[in-house]
Amino acid sequence: MNTRVYITDVSTLANKASFERLYSFVPTYRQQKIDRFKFDADKFLSLGVGLLLKDACENFGIVGADERVAFTAAGKPYFEEHPNVHFSLSHSHERAMCVMSTYEVGCDVEKIKGDKLKLAERFFTPQEFTWLKGLQGEDAQKEGFYRIWTLKECYMKVTGLGLELGPEKFVMHIDGDNISLDHEGPKPEYMFRELNLQDGYRYAFCLKNAPAGCVVDVEKRLYQ
Repeated sequence: MNTRVYITDVSTLANKASFERLYSFVPTYRQQKIDRFKFDADKFLSLGVGLLLKDACENFGIVGADERVAFTAAGKPYFEEHPNVHFSLSHSHERAMCVMSTYEVGCDVEKIKGDKLKLAERFFTPQEFTWLKGLQGEDAQKEGFYRIWTLKECYMKVTGLGLELGPEKFVMHIDGDNISLDHEGPKPEYMFRELNLQDGYRYAFCLKNAPAGCVVDVEKRLYQ
């Protein structure tokens, strides 16, 4: 088992009985994080990623590892006791995402909404903005914006630098399904993958030094 992607729709957690039962399954630190959120929607998302991470640990044979998550100085989570297993979490609106892998990984999910050209002009590189403007039609440009956004986000996560890296400091080149990265300095081999589940969201993840034939399994989970 090299890489597995887990996705869930957290809207089912709006059921109070289900939420309370599933809440008891996640570690104390996750419960505390959930409790700090003011709005129910944020609580559902936090519980959703916690449940996905728990399931992923069980699948990878590291049961209980989700109870002992450590963080780098930049805030990137990792398993201190399992240095050869990596994970990344993301959530947006009613979707939660977890990717676990034997390769370093970053992931992102975003709900597709609104006209984002002004935001793209501010945060994307000139090359990326030109590519986006070249897409025909508002829907295509919305989709294109979130393709670039999720790819950038998952790369910033896999490096462990997050927003410290900055989306304007590197370029994502998209040619159909072919995705490549360009920036100054040394560039380890990164493999980018996207998921288009036709559900109004874009999903992307990035693996460091994974071979071209790397097998990736995708699982949808339902928590009730």
